[in-house]
Amino acid sequence: MSSVRALFSARSARPKVEASMRALVQSAVFLASADGHVEESEVEALVDGLRAVMARTVGPELLDDYAKVPVLLDEARSAMRHLATRGEAPYLAGIAAALEGDFKKDAVEVALAVVFADGRTSDKEQAALDRLSRALGLSSPDVV
Repeated sequence: MSSVRALFSARSARPKVEASMRALVQSAVFLASADGHVEESEVEALVDGLRAVMARTVGPELLDDYAKVPVLLDEARSAMRHLATRGEAPYLAGIAAALEGDFKKDAVEVALAVVFADGRTSDKEQAALDRLSRALGLSSPDVV
């Protein structure tokens, strides 16, 4: 097991990895819901993208400890409720506070996969991607 994987499998790192996973889900949900509806293809892209990020982070041997599909779907439903009740600014601030380093880039990459999942990109999705990128301190990818 690599030293990074050993670190992430340590009991003390688990809360930070779980918080990062939740923030990744929240960023993907933010983009998936930007056009007013969430397509099945967007949910599939969200799950696939998050599992890929977590597999790189903790390794395939620990993937289901951190990113079981039912848990990701529950997190996505919870994120949608939080976005609706908290509002966009605090929601994005929470994502930015929870993500560090490469996880910020991962959040935008997963969000991009979600945006492209239904085969079209709306102006609302582009604007939401711009706001997410700014909140994370990243330059916004041009998806149009």
